[in-house]
Amino acid sequence: MIYFTKDTTLPPFVPLPRFIIQGEYTVNAKLLYGLILNRTLLSRKSGWYAENGAVYVIYTIKQMANDLNRSERTVKTALNELENAGLIQRVRQGWNRANRIFLKLPDRVQLSSPPEGNDCTMDGQDSSHCIGQILPASNNNQENNRISKNDSSEEPHRFGEFQNVLLTDSQFADLQTQYPGKYLAYIEHLSQYMASSGRTYHSHYATIKGWIAQDAKKAPTNKYDYDYTYEEGECL
Repeated sequence: MIYFTKDTTLPPFVPLPRFIIQGEYTVNAKLLYGLILNRTLLSRKSGWYAENGAVYVIYTIKQMANDLNRSERTVKTALNELENAGLIQRVRQGWNRANRIFLKLPDRVQLSSPPEGNDCTMDGQDSSHCIGQILPASNNNQENNRISKNDSSEEPHRFGEFQNVLLTDSQFADLQTQYPGKYLAYIEHLSQYMASSGRTYHSHYATIKGWIAQDAKKAPTNKYDYDYTYEEGECL
């Protein structure tokens, strides 16, 4: 442990509005609101806007549970509490696609101006160091504002039945955007294959994209006819 001094750099943290701290909400709901607010700031910077101009986030239950260090059941309860209180709105996007989550603020809350030149000052640096990490640019600006999928500052999350598939937030969002009807199936298949075979891969993101590309070139007779000798993302 070290003392906080005038030269101490703050570690990454999430914003927690005063009205949430003072409100009659459960601790889990308060913490989850802070996480969603943090992701909303990042989404705003990345240009994730709905047709009405509202900023949305893509944040899965598993990611929330991992970030909050709580069970998925606890996260679902907290989400329901926030939604019933009118603090968030979840919009379904279809089968196998994560909901869009819109953050809301009470009308009576006094809003302050955002920090000049920065949407998130959690560690006095750019928002890429905040919990939740950078999100990929919106479809409207994707070509000009694409964010690196290999940003070493991003913390990977665990996915799949056996929680052994590692993907960063931006990698997961990119798979969801490019392959909305199939990305979850490939994540699950990779998870099962690694658990049963003991094989490891350098990049699970590159492996999933490679498998999808291979299958796209093949006749649709066997949807999961993978070539496990694929070199991209080979085991360490």
